Amino acid sequence: MELSLQNLNKAASTNGIIIGILSTVIGIVTFYMFPSLLGSMSFGIGTLVVSLVIYIFFTIDLRKKIGGFWNFREALKGIFLMAFVAGLLYSVANFAFYKFVEPDAYDKISGYMESGMTKTLENMGMDQDQIDEAVSKQVEGIKAQYDPTPMQFFKNLGIAVIVQFVMSLIFAAIFKKEEPVFAATDEE
Repeated sequence: MELSLQNLNKAASTNGIIIGILSTVIGIVTFYMFPSLLGSMSFGIGTLVVSLVIYIFFTIDLRKKIGGFWNFREALKGIFLMAFVAGLLYSVANFAFYKFVEPDAYDKISGYMESGMTKTLENMGMDQDQIDEAVSKQVEGIKAQYDPTPMQFFKNLGIAVIVQFVMSLIFAAIFKKEEPVFAATDEE
């Protein structure tokens, strides 16, 4: 199959929609089934690892869908489009969910985050004043995620686009696969 821009854009958008829906469902299920995990640092790291695995799987799938070969530029375009669509869908769905379906989510999650982070920092041997300061900073920081103003939403979206582009650059460098210049020959 010959690579065409139309095939790449369509496949990247489709994969992005799947990733966005998958991420949203995971987030909502976690909120309802295991809300205490949302305040856990280990859960955050685990989510990052799972997200990377999902992106790697769909990046390889994207390359296969367009014929198995792409140069750096094509890889960057496809991977970034996929990440952008996924991120946009996830951000809009999260905004709608936490604004209209669960408007008190920030209060619930901040309570879990305070207790989880306090335990972690106490185990690390921090002074109580330092713990209180660090916890209040973190809890205030998640307010922009779970109860954002419209300005914070667009700021978060802009930061997400920058992160997605950097991630796409790295993935494009790793997953580019040039078509062989010479055809393989059968030697007897």
